[in-house]
Amino acid sequence: MRKAPVLITLILLLIPVVSAGELVYHPDRDAFQAFLDSSSSYTVVPGSDDWARGWAYYVDEKLYTIKPHGNDTLVLVGNVYNNRLMASVWNRTGLPENASLLPSIIVLNNTVLITGSEDNIYLTERAFEDLWNPPRGSLVVFPLLAITIFVLFLVSLSGDGSHAGRFYTLAASLYLLWYLTADRPRLTEGFLAYLLSSLEFAVGGLPDSPLSALMGGVFRVIPPIEENIVFIHWLLVLLVLSFSFYVAPRRAREMGFLVFGMTFVAPMFREGFGQVSGSALGMAGFVITLAIISNVTFSPEAWKALLQTAVLSAFTLLAVAINPYLVMIPLIFVAAFPKRHLRNYAYLLITGAGVFLLYGAFGIPVSLPPEMNPGALEYLQEFLLNGGLVVATALYAAFNRKGRIGLKGMTAFLTLATLAYLPMAFFVPSLFPYCLLLLAALAVRLIHALTPRT
Repeated sequence: MRKAPVLITLILLLIPVVSAGELVYHPDRDAFQAFLDSSSSYTVVPGSDDWARGWAYYVDEKLYTIKPHGNDTLVLVGNVYNNRLMASVWNRTGLPENASLLPSIIVLNNTVLITGSEDNIYLTERAFEDLWNPPRGSLVVFPLLAITIFVLFLVSLSGDGSHAGRFYTLAASLYLLWYLTADRPRLTEGFLAYLLSSLEFAVGGLPDSPLSALMGGVFRVIPPIEENIVFIHWLLVLLVLSFSFYVAPRRAREMGFLVFGMTFVAPMFREGFGQVSGSALGMAGFVITLAIISNVTFSPEAWKALLQTAVLSAFTLLAVAINPYLVMIPLIFVAAFPKRHLRNYAYLLITGAGVFLLYGAFGIPVSLPPEMNPGALEYLQEFLLNGGLVVATALYAAFNRKGRIGLKGMTAFLTLATLAYLPMAFFVPSLFPYCLLLLAALAVRLIHALTPRT
């Protein structure tokens, strides 16, 4: 019997080692599920730190989808070091105080403790991810937004009397089929860390990245629950699909269906949309930037040209904020469109100032790794298997083209961007999907150049 206290102490000391990276339930998962299934009301009480208040905001909104507010059950969020109520009831758990720094769900009589630290409390989202009960407002607003986006692009693409509208309808139908048959995207662990930081910003704290600031601004308006996040994710995918038609040549918008088809058919490209990781926002900013570069005829009037350049810079900064390696876009733009010196200087100046402010606010992002990614060859093999059709099409069109590819214009821009980012992808594999989109857009333009003019 004398050895029992020593054994218990050793087990408790080992808890942080065993459970630091995973969610722990006490007494068990069924006890928490019983709380979720009950009709009891709840009140959320957060800890004093910004991250605890931010995560309590998420917990409160998530529970509100299935329960009413009230005094039946206290839900305490944080740990014993920043939540006084949690500290006052902690002895009832039978656990040491440092165990409250682990991501855990602890169910007591009329009290639920959601514990953790700033580095791991977001892992408790896994206890709620299977709850799917979208608010009525979300079920109305998001379908209306999707329909609005579809109608606006359909009207725009059908206005010139071409077949682009019909092809866009076909692409949107495939998107709808994908949405109805795909598994619901899960929030990746990396995205959950961004989510926690954005919630800190939403409750008045400071974000630690541009993505967190963007998300935090949104979550000040809409509840930060999985249902809304997944709906926004699908809206971003729809925008990527829609703007793909504006990356195609202006006189052949229907060829945007080829850009859409050659990218979305690749599992490597779709995998980024199969889970919520922030990649959809980055890709949306990127394809919108390409669409603006491809379509905007800059006005000879200085103030209009400046306004157009500011819009281009804004979407470029959005893409750079999500993926800092896209900072080379303005330089490639100037190289491909060298004639309008004033516009180019304005673009470089506005975008450069924006990048400086981003880096000043959030710190300089991780630089290009000095060594090739260990899995680079595997990624290359996957890229060639996924993008074989795109690569073969681009090579065929390039070799059958009469004359060389011009050094100016959109085709030159896409060529330079592909040549710049494809080698970088060996160091940063997350760039491969961007390269796939660039290659698809380039292949379509090369094919269009082979088409005889009527």
